[in-house]
Amino acid sequence: MKAERGRRERKKIEAMRHIQRVALDLFDADGYANVTIERIAAEAEVSPSSVYRYFGTKERIVVHDEYDPHFIEAFDQAIAAHDPVAALKETLSVVFRQVLREDEELIRRRMRYTMGEPSVRSQMLRDAEEIEIQLGEIIARRTGRPADDLDVRVVTAAITRAFMAALTYWHESGYRESLDEILDRTLTIVGRGLTLD
Repeated sequence: MKAERGRRERKKIEAMRHIQRVALDLFDADGYANVTIERIAAEAEVSPSSVYRYFGTKERIVVHDEYDPHFIEAFDQAIAAHDPVAALKETLSVVFRQVLREDEELIRRRMRYTMGEPSVRSQMLRDAEEIEIQLGEIIARRTGRPADDLDVRVVTAAITRAFMAALTYWHESGYRESLDEILDRTLTIVGRGLTLD
């Protein structure tokens, strides 16, 4: 049963990757606003209902990141032995550094639409708020504090907003540096506190 569930999950991930890449190709060719979910489905050779079931909206096709659940899980494990910033560094090092390098071009393509299309950017911000809630719950549980504790809220908000600032910087600087290097620098800045030394 577990093997079957794993096989189904892999097939779903592959289908979602395929749809996302087809959608990005269409956006590149004809512009984001000119492409419908129905057209994405036709080009990807799936039903529109499959696209809606996997993503829900056109914006989510762009912002969907298959690694988010793995990131949350890895962070939950890492924070058992580290402070939140160190746990994030470990999570990036152990889980995502290779992934970021392998998928960096795809992430760049997605970022162009995330930063350039207001509806996609709004979806990214909503998703970031959801991740912030999840991180806050993890930090609260691991520290024995309530989720609405001010320290938990501030630390979680600082981490989440720092990631958003790093992504925006990466996009606005023309992707000159690798994303993992920018995220490393971002976490170093957060870790040392609010100083510009």
